[in-house]
Amino acid sequence: MTRTQRKCTVCGKPALYRCKYCGDTLCKEHLPPEMHWCVGVEDYKKDLEARGTSSIPFELRPERRGGEQDKSIYTKNLFGIFSGNYSFLLLFLISISFVFQLLISGYTQRLILIPALVMERPWTLITHIFLHGNFEHFFFNMLFFLFFGPVLERKIGSSKFLLIFFLAGIVAGVGWSLTSVNPALGASGALMGIFGTLAVLMPRLKIYLFFFIPLEMWIAVILFALIDFFMIGSGDMIAHTAHLSGLFFGLLVGASLKRTDAGV
Repeated sequence: MTRTQRKCTVCGKPALYRCKYCGDTLCKEHLPPEMHWCVGVEDYKKDLEARGTSSIPFELRPERRGGEQDKSIYTKNLFGIFSGNYSFLLLFLISISFVFQLLISGYTQRLILIPALVMERPWTLITHIFLHGNFEHFFFNMLFFLFFGPVLERKIGSSKFLLIFFLAGIVAGVGWSLTSVNPALGASGALMGIFGTLAVLMPRLKIYLFFFIPLEMWIAVILFALIDFFMIGSGDMIAHTAHLSGLFFGLLVGASLKRTDAGV
């Protein structure tokens, strides 16, 4: 079996290198950790301090003038990152939808997922993702999205990211419809799909629970899954089976992508 040409996770050009700190495939320009939002940049800095020099060949390091990074390179990289960034586009669309919920009477009722009516209104398996119950629900979902969405998109590319987001949301909606008769709304199931995929691809990525408890991704996934599992049937108005369905889908997708990347 022949392998497909790997692409740089930042700009999409043919990738000739792999970052030792995060595993991203990269072109020559974006190999230095400072140039590709490397999640292992702290380890990289520690290596620099320990060795007194960079582990990256001189010709591959960002240009330095007077101790400052060349601004033209940084600007080019910055615009490359924001080009075709679907995660921020989705965040914007979900935000606009929440405003519509507040301003347009009947908007939520037309788009919410109702298990008993899902066969008559199959589009609600998608539209419910763009709805939220209140500002707190919206705020914390979007904060979660902001933390993990761009990281996964940069890791696997915009097209795959978009597909995972919507398929995880649909799977979450189906999982909820099979286990409950109550209406459901929110991006949580889709976000758990992103979380699960990222956990498989970058299990050692460090996150901070409640902003101050450090956890690696694989531990956080187990913790979140256990919480959702044991809270099923608690009556707390949270769609735990939707969360688990989206997470399980994300884990499967992550495993598939990891095998593909390994050339299996």
